[in-house]
Amino acid sequence: MKMRLLLCLLAAATAASGEEAVEIAKRSLPFIKEKGLAWIEDRQCASCHQIPSMLWSLNSAVRAGLDEGKETREWTPWAADWKHWNQTGEKDGVDKVSSFNVETMAWLLLGRDAASPAPAWTTDFRAQILKNQQADGSWKAQGQLPLGKRPTREINEVTTMWTLLALQSYADQEMPADVLRKAEEYLAKAVLGQSTEWHAVRLLLKRGDAALREALLKLQHEDGGWGWLAQEPSDAFGTGMALYVLAHDGLPADHAARTKAVQFLQNTQKPNGSWAVPSTRARDKNKVNNTATYWGTAWAVIGLLETPGKNVASAAESVSSSASP
Repeated sequence: MKMRLLLCLLAAATAASGEEAVEIAKRSLPFIKEKGLAWIEDRQCASCHQIPSMLWSLNSAVRAGLDEGKETREWTPWAADWKHWNQTGEKDGVDKVSSFNVETMAWLLLGRDAASPAPAWTTDFRAQILKNQQADGSWKAQGQLPLGKRPTREINEVTTMWTLLALQSYADQEMPADVLRKAEEYLAKAVLGQSTEWHAVRLLLKRGDAALREALLKLQHEDGGWGWLAQEPSDAFGTGMALYVLAHDGLPADHAARTKAVQFLQNTQKPNGSWAVPSTRARDKNKVNNTATYWGTAWAVIGLLETPGKNVASAAESVSSSASP
């Protein structure tokens, strides 16, 4: 009888925590849509993270029943068109533009609507990603990513790991053995990363690795959050990524690390549904800026709404995941 009561209480606590996370995410959707549409209209550029993170977060909201998906159906084909990745339009050609937007393709693939049939652009992305692997096995970060406040090697390692995950999302196509081998050899030389993102994405590559999970958990701050850079104060960017990965790795919703993270996001959310996030660029000296705030808000939503096995990245389970450093 006591055991049954305890199980009921645990189930109720888990449900309450889940409902709280959903409500926090729901408050962010108007901000994400408004600022995302403004970016599209003002910049006419998908950007390496801005629009992909928007679509990823909105697809998460659709899966959670918070959104009907009107914007994602309208904006995804636009974002997947390579002519919108640079402001040069068609002048440079698809091969050159794609070579500067590997992570754009990777995030669009990982954040896509997995419930619908794969559109033609996913096949095109795969071909472009494969041809842009570097001789050392990596994929190079482009756009403003190399300006980030972490070592160049780590920046490229993160892009390489996201790209591997994107390639692994093709459940019906095997990863070419030589591509995986070269990437593994590159990542085998990695040193400990400075960013929560580095720790998070390597756990995505090797789900269920207890040591990698513990390493990510140890980076959680007392306030319940993670910083995008592990040693910096908590923010929505680092916290959202950590939440997403830990949930995707199977950490229960009522685990203290997840409930504390949800509480952190609840405590720090602004009235307009966003979170203030310091710039990821070294030259900005940790000042809050609009781009990082948008990325962080989108990732907070992705993390709050993640349920294991419900997104594109889960297809990676069927592919060798030994590339994690």
